[in-house]
Amino acid sequence: MRWSYIIPRFILLVLVWAFFFFAFDPLLKMGIVKGLEKGLKAKVEIAGLKTSFRHPSLKLTGFAAADSKDEFRNIVEFSELSFAAAGTQLLEKKLLVENAALTGLRFGTARKTSGKLPFAAEEPPSELVASLKAESKDFTMDRVADAKADAAADYKVDPDDLESVKLAKQLEEDYNRDYKNISERLDTKKYDAALDALKARYEKARGEKNFAKQAKEYGEIGKEVKKLNAEFKKDKEEVEAALAKAKGAFKAIDEARKKDTANVMSKMKLPSMDTQSIARMLAGPVIAEKTAQAMKWMAMAKKYMPSNSKGVLKNEAPRGREVHFPREHAYPAVLVRRLDISGELGLEDPLAYTGTVEGLTSQPQVYGKPTTAALKGSKGARRMDFKASLDATGDTIRTDSSLSYSGMPVKELKLGSESSFMVDVTGASGAVDGTLRTSGEDLDGKAAVRLTGGTFKASADKIKAAPLRSAVQSSFAGLSSALIETDIAGTMKAPKLSIRTDLADKLSKAFSGAMGAEVKKAQEAAQKKIDDALKPYRDRLDKLSSGKQAELGDKLKGAESKITGAGDNLLKNLTPSKLKLPKIKF
Repeated sequence: MRWSYIIPRFILLVLVWAFFFFAFDPLLKMGIVKGLEKGLKAKVEIAGLKTSFRHPSLKLTGFAAADSKDEFRNIVEFSELSFAAAGTQLLEKKLLVENAALTGLRFGTARKTSGKLPFAAEEPPSELVASLKAESKDFTMDRVADAKADAAADYKVDPDDLESVKLAKQLEEDYNRDYKNISERLDTKKYDAALDALKARYEKARGEKNFAKQAKEYGEIGKEVKKLNAEFKKDKEEVEAALAKAKGAFKAIDEARKKDTANVMSKMKLPSMDTQSIARMLAGPVIAEKTAQAMKWMAMAKKYMPSNSKGVLKNEAPRGREVHFPREHAYPAVLVRRLDISGELGLEDPLAYTGTVEGLTSQPQVYGKPTTAALKGSKGARRMDFKASLDATGDTIRTDSSLSYSGMPVKELKLGSESSFMVDVTGASGAVDGTLRTSGEDLDGKAAVRLTGGTFKASADKIKAAPLRSAVQSSFAGLSSALIETDIAGTMKAPKLSIRTDLADKLSKAFSGAMGAEVKKAQEAAQKKIDDALKPYRDRLDKLSSGKQAELGDKLKGAESKITGAGDNLLKNLTPSKLKLPKIKF
């Protein structure tokens, strides 16, 4: 027996076994913790992690991730994550999990120790949150008793400081750029070249004496013509969508104009009485914080989301990029077919829920199906239903999600700003309904929150004018319900909110009834100054858009008539010659 051959190899096997038995789990645990802490900028804790190679599996317990903005609160925690992997696919360096389980999933739980990381850089505040908090804070009413019609006479409006003017300039630049792109897409040269080539093939095939070859060539030409028509139809739809989007963007100027008015009024220490400004003052900060948190999670998910390229897995390795070339019908590098989830929503009297996530994968185009999620929970009068899908199988990543939650306990909710005006809501029951769709960076969503059975108390101490203070307090007396609605648009980096609430209607009526006449005159004077400053930019933009829209509309009709007409004529002629059979005499 050759001991010199056996002993070194035996020692190597023992060392490999010792590494996986003693060191692999701690190293894997440390890697997960460090990676998540880097992304979350807060402490991440894992109570236990156990892997098995005999029956490939993983079990992770006691997970908690702290909130970077609240060191004594966890942003998420769960009791256990477990799954078993298919051994055959592991030999191909692929992780296939048929069923996984995640239990005890909770959000916003309290921590006993600080979750702040030493030397961690603080995240800059969200621009959306900061903007709406500033609007709420600047909604001042301390000069309302002294409001006069000429309050805006001495106030000078600088066009460069107006959001509406900045937006008009930006839209003009965007429109000129978009017009160029749209015009290039309507250029028929590429289609003309393709049609000429097909016509040449048709003329050549028409002279073909072999019936079978002619029929085959006609069939191929027909397919190419239909493909060309389909490509033009797609271009046409995208052009029409781009035109509609460009036209719809002009509506944002009116929103910016209202913000400018509210801003000018706040600088004159007068409140803006339009319901939208009041709604943003009341509900803006609360909604903005929730929106910013959602955008943070979406941005983090997108950062680690796999590439759209088929068969390519994005790795964050500092020295290169790993590229996979899968076989036909091969599995993705990572695929979890089904993940069962259970957890609780809320801290006091939590609502238990269960659900599934299907199709979690690192290579969505290889898998070819969207990732879907569905969660449900009920307890007494409370109901929660959440659905979501993520489709990364195409060139653009698209998501679609909806949430319905009724019977939600709202023990305490503060609306508004302490520096201007606040409404304290206590003992209410809430119902939330919302949808959100994304396409690439673009956002399109809406949400509604209805509060019922609560007590609404107006904190009007900051209002110095006694008649107005009394009117505001009276408007909330006996109030027990409210509706808050918001639309979300823009992009993930720069979301835009449009907020409405019937509480704003009540406040606006109170303002108008008590001091509205003089404040309204001052507001109209401020509005006129803003409109005068905006007018040259808006006129130029309107002239540009109307001219370009008409030009592009005519160009689109001409291109459609030319291309589809030529294609249809070519298709009509694609009839093989009649087959002449020889005459047979008997």
